[in-house]
Amino acid sequence: MRLLTMMKTMLCATGITLGAITMPASSASFEEVLEGAKKEGKLFVLVSSPGKPETHQALAKAFNERFGLSIQVEWTATNPVQTGSKLIAEQGGAGFVDVIGAGGNQEMAVLVERGILKPWPWADVFSDELPEISAAIDPVIDDLKGTGLLIAHNIYGMAWNKDLIADEDVPDSYADLLKPEWAGRFAVNAFSLNPVDYYSFVLGEDETLQMARDILENQPVLERGTGAVTRAISVGQAEVGISSFHQAGRVDNLGFKMFSDYVPIGVLHVYVPETAPNPNAARLFTAWFATEGMKIVNEHEPMPRLGDGSSADAMLAAVEKGGGKVIGEMSLADTNSAAEMRNRISEIMTE
Repeated sequence: MRLLTMMKTMLCATGITLGAITMPASSASFEEVLEGAKKEGKLFVLVSSPGKPETHQALAKAFNERFGLSIQVEWTATNPVQTGSKLIAEQGGAGFVDVIGAGGNQEMAVLVERGILKPWPWADVFSDELPEISAAIDPVIDDLKGTGLLIAHNIYGMAWNKDLIADEDVPDSYADLLKPEWAGRFAVNAFSLNPVDYYSFVLGEDETLQMARDILENQPVLERGTGAVTRAISVGQAEVGISSFHQAGRVDNLGFKMFSDYVPIGVLHVYVPETAPNPNAARLFTAWFATEGMKIVNEHEPMPRLGDGSSADAMLAAVEKGGGKVIGEMSLADTNSAAEMRNRISEIMTE
């Protein structure tokens, strides 16, 4: 089976449910949402990717021009885990954010579980005005369908500082970094060594936990988040490290390649909490951002959605020829399994 086909199957598979999630009937038309957005006039966006200020400015400008608006967009590239934690802590209070991203299944699921995030009829309201919206709705796993829109795939691999190491000397897999010659020379995410948890889907729990121990034994540079890992490689704290296609693509002096054996791939969503202070502007922006807006994003920085014909598709096809395999979450059950694996890796890191 082709890797791209596998990935599409992976993202559309049905898993366990969070209670009884049902898609509500549309209670508003596109015209009503647009008029509501005009009256609100503001938008508070906490989306971590795209990450460049110039991208945010271009999106705000294009959004207002597209719909004849003059909405003031305040964009802060905040980690969705932090945003979600704050929403949970302040549950029942006044809303402080309109649009959240770029979270994965786990970040969305915890908000759905608490009623902070609920399904919404995106297709009913926006299909006529934004016909490409199905490409953002359909790949979301059934357990979370309608609670957010998929904007990109988070493709992990090897990044390297082109000023410090020749392309041909870069390791081809995560396993290569565990060799003695790479001790202290690579950077990884201090958050549970993300994405090592995905390796449990193919290696099993015991072997994945041993992999985590071997990584720590080889004295990596630990950084808080993939973005921080990418910066560490760029400034020379490490020659190579575990980054992602879109994070590494923002930095001129970095190279990036997918692993030759396993390619961990997550999903990046954008979503609107029930407490959004400007719900109409939030829904309108979210739908536009996940469709027409992503074309503007990719003019400034790479954020590929597999199957859209980006260079990531060609890179993945090349990995397939070499026998590589995509690993990722096929259902919410996998999401929960990965979360448990992250907890166990965190325990190892504190031993």
